[in-house]
Amino acid sequence: MAPQAGTTNIRDLTPDPAGYQVDDLIIDLAPRRVRRAGTVIRLQALSFDLLVALVRAAPNLLSFDQLSERVWPGLVVTPETIIQRVKLLRGALGDDPHAPRYIEGVRGRGYRMVAEVRPLTESHGTPETIVPPSLIETKGEVSPNVHAGIAATGAAAVSGPSATPPAPPRPAKWVPLGWIGGALIVLAALAGSWAISHYRGSSKPAERTSVVVFPVIHSLVVLPLENLSGDKEQEYFADGMTDALTTDLAQIGSLRIISRTSAMHFKGSKETLPQIGHDLQVDAVVEGTVARAEGRVRVTAQLIQASSDQHLWARTYERDLKDVLALQDEIAQDITEQIRVKLTPKERSLLIQVHPVDPEAYDAYLRGRYWWGKGGAEAWKGLDYFQKAIAKDPSYALAYAGVADSYLILGDGFLSPKEAFPKAKEAAIKALEFDPSLAEAHASMASMKFYNDWDWSGAVNEIRQAIALNPNNASAHRRYADLLTAVGRFDEALKEMERGRDLDPFSIASNFGPGGILDSARRYDDALRQYRRGLEMFPDCFDCYNAIADIYEHQRMFAEAFAARQQALSMQKDPTVGALAEAYKRGGYRGWLLKKIEILEHAPPQTIQLQKKESHLDMNKAFGIAYFYTLLNDEAHAMPYLERAYDGRNPAVLFLQVSPLWDPIRSSPRFRDLVRRIGVPQPNDDKN
Repeated sequence: MAPQAGTTNIRDLTPDPAGYQVDDLIIDLAPRRVRRAGTVIRLQALSFDLLVALVRAAPNLLSFDQLSERVWPGLVVTPETIIQRVKLLRGALGDDPHAPRYIEGVRGRGYRMVAEVRPLTESHGTPETIVPPSLIETKGEVSPNVHAGIAATGAAAVSGPSATPPAPPRPAKWVPLGWIGGALIVLAALAGSWAISHYRGSSKPAERTSVVVFPVIHSLVVLPLENLSGDKEQEYFADGMTDALTTDLAQIGSLRIISRTSAMHFKGSKETLPQIGHDLQVDAVVEGTVARAEGRVRVTAQLIQASSDQHLWARTYERDLKDVLALQDEIAQDITEQIRVKLTPKERSLLIQVHPVDPEAYDAYLRGRYWWGKGGAEAWKGLDYFQKAIAKDPSYALAYAGVADSYLILGDGFLSPKEAFPKAKEAAIKALEFDPSLAEAHASMASMKFYNDWDWSGAVNEIRQAIALNPNNASAHRRYADLLTAVGRFDEALKEMERGRDLDPFSIASNFGPGGILDSARRYDDALRQYRRGLEMFPDCFDCYNAIADIYEHQRMFAEAFAARQQALSMQKDPTVGALAEAYKRGGYRGWLLKKIEILEHAPPQTIQLQKKESHLDMNKAFGIAYFYTLLNDEAHAMPYLERAYDGRNPAVLFLQVSPLWDPIRSSPRFRDLVRRIGVPQPNDDKN
């Protein structure tokens, strides 16, 4: 095959200058820095390499093949990958693709730098005079290695302004890297477009001129996939695909996969990948794009080493929507192959399962997860979409698991536990009937066995199955920590909670959960430190101030407890905060407690369903009143309210035997009898 003609300029054939001035930009090569008017513009490593490649070729067009060779030497990347990287670069520079100041795209062909480019001298940092690019022509393709900054040699001759324009580039052929072996990846340093053509068109790899050690990867994060539709209403679809890919990879026990919750913390973030990798303590990052149209979906995924921002692998996938679950599994399989993860037979079987799904059911499911993930009252919307998914596909196990999770949230303040939890359990059972390997369903069943059935042993068995199926499920580790806390196995509970935080470092539950365990263990100073660290990350968490108040109350530090309680009420804009402050002024903390009890006794129930039963005191308020009477050492009034909380199946009663809240009345026969009726095992009753 004849080599393809191309055009280069003198900068490709001479040593690198200290940098370049590009319009109002200063590009410093040695520190790999871009400045404008004295301000540094932060660029990811690949974006910097792309900018330098375009600058060196200016004003000539670089085809997709040429950009692939110069910015991703030895790797085969798709035009979509390059398009997305150019988009990121334009965004960082503030360049408008419709009226470009720096980078111009030629549809279907490639990109060129349209701004004036002047090399800078190392000694003066001033522009040099150069030969006009229009006077330079090459007889053969020149392919500088951008990463190394070394120009390849080529035969060059001077011609007039009427030099023959470069031939149009060939369309890229998308092929996987077939020669990755063991822990090494051989990267070909291609000498020209003929070599690229030979490599992509032949079953034999091109001559291998360099060997690069493929980095060892033990942990990674799937960053939120970018929605390419241009329609914000489609964000749920991109987020759902991110969630699904994360879940697939999380099934691999030898990898540490950051949860979706913490990954979403970086959605739209301008932080560099090395900084994100540092924040999450991961070796690699998966990022990409997703678009769907006319019943099809296209996903572009890239694997990047976090510390160096080095591009390791990229591929584009396209499928019918009905095959979208198989697409997700394929992406996960390809990533595990690239990083040479050893899969157990069970993990391999989970990744190769075929999951046909009705496109409308899948769409409803993704919408459900989107709203469910927002928490609180949005779980109602999530529940509605999950039920729509089931209506379209009555055997859709994931949708049943979504219903179970929705009722679990709604059972905490929006529905009574007696109404919500049985429905959650019913949905979890259906999910497991259709897919016994679904970790999410086992985790939901664990919660139901504990909070609905008060079956501690059954709950432990289910949560262990959930963790075995998905070792990276942060929520499952946190739920296991709750079970262990309830029976006083605090050290084990802390280990599980820490594992959850390791997988989900930016969630509220992960950051405040250890504080509750430390409080139950009577390690009050450690608990306070944990809550204060959490407040540094989540300063608007009013419940955390209530938890801090609990700790002060355990230690009879009532002035500090009063300040924390009032802070929580103020953050909620509670109208009773003034009356409570006045009560404290008149009667101290005892006056505050009595006033708070009065307010709770006369307040309407929290849940809509319970508002219809005027004689029934909301079990959440009953629990609070019982505790405040306990602080007053008034067992006679505390126990009837605690019995109401028990009758209402308040989940908090499952922690009575370990919680310091009840220490003042712990020796009471009525209290001990209530703990016995709840039936939670004593510490060390079950060490299996």
